[in-house]
Amino acid sequence: MKKVLFIAAVALFGLGKASAQETTYGLTAGFHSLTASVSGSGINVSDSASGFFAGFFIDFNVSEKFNIQPEIQFASTYKDGENGSMIIIPIMAKYYVSDKFNVQAGPQFDLVLDDSERLNKLGFGLGFGVGYDFSEKLFSAARYSIGLNNRIEDAPSDMSAKLDTFQIGLGYRF
Repeated sequence: MKKVLFIAAVALFGLGKASAQETTYGLTAGFHSLTASVSGSGINVSDSASGFFAGFFIDFNVSEKFNIQPEIQFASTYKDGENGSMIIIPIMAKYYVSDKFNVQAGPQFDLVLDDSERLNKLGFGLGFGVGYDFSEKLFSAARYSIGLNNRIEDAPSDMSAKLDTFQIGLGYRF
């Protein structure tokens, strides 16, 4: 798992060296909600916990209306005395519908940092959302990511568990 995080960090920071029309860096933080859904034998159960996220991003301006924004985030949730932590790596393609409003979509990877039996710690999802630029420096974004892989190790064929995330927050470009 350490290799995955190292490779992701190198890729994220290495992309900053790429020549794009304009590249900006910044911080983002806000509300984070995690929903775990388990299904099997005709039964579906879900539970959610909420907390916060904080991270670093690089925003590559590819064209006048199209940007790519990889991020690395730390997210923490809390529910009923239990804490949960994860590293989240979204790579969002952003299309600007207007000068200030954008729609976003792209893959999202996550790594659960807590010890848990029979849990696949590495996850993959598809994220989508919207963003609004208040100024050149300050923006807001809301995203939802649907977990695509089964998070239960060696699960029977009729059983699966998936993790979905919802985030809303503010960002600041340097």
